[in-house]
Amino acid sequence: MITAIKELGEMVLKFQNKTLLDVLIENPNQDGRYSKIIAINFIVKEDEIEYEGIRLEEYDDSKISRYIFTDTGGNAPGYTPAAKITEVPKTFNGKIKNWFNKVLKDKSIKIDKKDRVFLERIRNILEEKSDEIIKEAEKIRGDFPKKEGLSLILKFNVDGEYKYIGDFNVFRDLMLQLDSQKYQEIYAEDKVCSICGQKKNIVFGTVDTYKFYTIDKPGYIAGGFNEKESWKNYPVCAECRLALEEGKRYLENELTFRFYGLEYQLIPNFIIGKEFVRKEVREIFESSERLLSLKREVKKRFIGDEDEILDYLADAEDSMTVNLLFLRKSNSAERILLLIEDVFPSHLREIFNAKEQVDEIFRNSFTFKNIRSFMSKSDSNKRDNDLDGYFLDITDRIFRGRPVDLGFLYNLIMKKIREEFVKDGYYKAATADGLMTIAFLEKMKLIKMEVIPMEERIFDSFFAKYGPTFEMPLKRGLVLLGALTEFLLRKQYSDREAKPFMKNLKGLKMDEKDIKGLLPKVQNKLEEYDSFDKGKRLLAKEASNYLLLAGDNWNMSVDEINFYFACGINLADELTSIIYKKEGEEK
Repeated sequence: MITAIKELGEMVLKFQNKTLLDVLIENPNQDGRYSKIIAINFIVKEDEIEYEGIRLEEYDDSKISRYIFTDTGGNAPGYTPAAKITEVPKTFNGKIKNWFNKVLKDKSIKIDKKDRVFLERIRNILEEKSDEIIKEAEKIRGDFPKKEGLSLILKFNVDGEYKYIGDFNVFRDLMLQLDSQKYQEIYAEDKVCSICGQKKNIVFGTVDTYKFYTIDKPGYIAGGFNEKESWKNYPVCAECRLALEEGKRYLENELTFRFYGLEYQLIPNFIIGKEFVRKEVREIFESSERLLSLKREVKKRFIGDEDEILDYLADAEDSMTVNLLFLRKSNSAERILLLIEDVFPSHLREIFNAKEQVDEIFRNSFTFKNIRSFMSKSDSNKRDNDLDGYFLDITDRIFRGRPVDLGFLYNLIMKKIREEFVKDGYYKAATADGLMTIAFLEKMKLIKMEVIPMEERIFDSFFAKYGPTFEMPLKRGLVLLGALTEFLLRKQYSDREAKPFMKNLKGLKMDEKDIKGLLPKVQNKLEEYDSFDKGKRLLAKEASNYLLLAGDNWNMSVDEINFYFACGINLADELTSIIYKKEGEEK
């Protein structure tokens, strides 16, 4: 995964014509609040530098690589003498003047003699003109409301041409050195980088691009408990570190998608080299504009809120795979919830094809939302989702093609159905979600439904529509009995605006004995309501036939029994056209 993110970073840098140094550069006006810049101006004449005053200017995105802003937070100086203004004196003294003091005093930083003289002259002017600069900058700051931010930079007039610090090699080199300092506490020389696999002059042992990597506990350190040996865990060269930073930034900004209350990052992996991948597919990950255009094509909300990219990639060749990284961030920590690696486009096609088949059967759009409906909360009164682990597990199984435990699935589905049954009596949506989910998993061959040969009967065409889902006598008997019960409940509500017979359903926790005793009860009640017409008699007859074929000792869990019974309630309307064939026949 890490190598794939690094390669993505390299692709983006190349496509956007950026250098590794640009990875460290930040846009101070990213949120639109810092559209003005206060520039401290200097005149450079051969070996002399003079102060030229300060001026206000508009921030210009095209000059971002010349401003070279870096925001390291806190009051300490950043990697360059450029910063957002909090309070003018604090920013000028802490972020600008102290930057020069830091680099000129730090003996570990390498600066050639000519550049050192250049920096010392600038520092001396800043010291000499401190009061004047602060006074003028505060005057400009006072002309703007507090909510409008300003930045502070240095600007140089060199032979009539204005330059910023990013136009000087010395500032760019120092920026890299300062950035690398924090990683040089633990390093090794002439060792192999764990990402690119090449031997480098120096590799760092504390690269923390992702916060789930840590060496803050002795047991995490390779080679014993010696922290100095921790570089062996995860040696990374400077070039790979910066490419990894860019890859992570691109993932967070462009390839992070919503997934029914969770977030995932889509990481491409070009398994035989990106040059062998179709250009139009490769460009998705190189170009933010192409990616944005694809996100706007609202076609199928299947995987998540913006999943059109997966639908598009399903048509790609198997010269690449995708990884799905589910992360949860809490303050500065990051925790991997799930990593699904190496999903081939051909498998994506299988997923979308199965979804389309289910859509056609149910005349409805099946999405992961249907699965999420009974894998979010164990109790609807809970504030937070506590079944994320189950949802992520079944997601992992779908994308990896791993079998699903059908018994456990029945348990979760029935928990949701029973909750809605008890709460307000409306449980058809939950039943439909469960039935569609089981049909989808069967199409994906992740569950295996038992199929028992049966003689031809009148409802064969109805059951055939759902494939193997109902291909055994017991399931068919339960479905037909559920439908017959639904017709009784409707009749009761029509006559009495109540459904007293529901108490006989035992909160949908009926066992084999209960079901066998239910059929005569339903028939008797229909007789009492003078509603046991020809169509319902046919339904009762077929239900009885299938239940008799099922015999005794059903070897079916209570959850499964009640699920298929609930399916019958949900599918009652579809059976109407079969049991009432003649127009005008009593219903």
